[in-house]
Amino acid sequence: MSRNCAVSIVIPALNKERFVGHCLQSLALQDFPKDSFEVVFVDNGSTDRTLEVARSFSSSLNLTVLRKPGVWVSAVRNFGAAAARGDILIFLDCDCAVPPQWLKTATNLLARDGAGVLGAHFRVPEESSWVARSWYEGMDAERQGDLAWVPGCDMIMTRATFERIGGFDESIQTNEDCELCERVRAAGLRVVGDAAVAVVHLDNPQTLVQFYRKDLWRATDGLRVFLRSLPKITNPRPILFGAYTLICLLGFAIGAVLAFRSGRPAAPAFFVAALMAPAALLSMRLAARRGKWGYLIPLTLLHAAFGLARAHALLAAAWRAGRRGS
Repeated sequence: MSRNCAVSIVIPALNKERFVGHCLQSLALQDFPKDSFEVVFVDNGSTDRTLEVARSFSSSLNLTVLRKPGVWVSAVRNFGAAAARGDILIFLDCDCAVPPQWLKTATNLLARDGAGVLGAHFRVPEESSWVARSWYEGMDAERQGDLAWVPGCDMIMTRATFERIGGFDESIQTNEDCELCERVRAAGLRVVGDAAVAVVHLDNPQTLVQFYRKDLWRATDGLRVFLRSLPKITNPRPILFGAYTLICLLGFAIGAVLAFRSGRPAAPAFFVAALMAPAALLSMRLAARRGKWGYLIPLTLLHAAFGLARAHALLAAAWRAGRRGS
């Protein structure tokens, strides 16, 4: 492998043996010169066959397999970037598959648009459940142009930009992609979404419970990133939605106590309606924009679950802050 390769694809992985083969096979089939890109695969301490599957692609890819166990994904990505040799860095998750023209398209668009960061919101497999299809389908087409952030599972930038902003913040567990994009925009650079570089995310929540748990995990460091970015944050809606949901839940609890004492259920009913109203309105707006009114009820359930997960995350963040202060 030449030390002057054009592109380095950094892939973090942890116990993803079901998906690693699909990811690496899609890279092996790229319509792009094989000696012009490398794959830096960084394992985070897998205990399944993830490493074995990755190493089986050593003959079909310019592949480097590294290990960085026991750290968060930001540190894994930074570790891979430090070992990479390309002038362009692409961060791709190991449970994503890419179309054959992906690398060629990504490098051309990055040069043409002059973006600080280029990426896309992902697509879902055709066999996905109603949960994944209702929530994610069409998101890549909706979120294009100048954006507040693009997901870390499909993030493209020059090495110069990555080094200028200092890489991913290793002190946070989640929201590292949003936080990095905040710093990119603070440096006067653009964050650009383009559906032409969208990937297929193979490991999406397929049930309502999985969706709730996944979003609860994603929100782990949401409040920290939100407070750190004030007053310039451009995407306050998840935090505000969680705070609103928390107020409704508190009102419902108080109303339920009052209703129990008085025998009048009006107060808890009001807060249930207040809780569901934003979920219904957001879902109507999204269903209308996508032209898929059949998704209205599923989207309403998912928006409600999203709000509950964000409220849960805010409570957990307050509890952690209280423990640190005690």
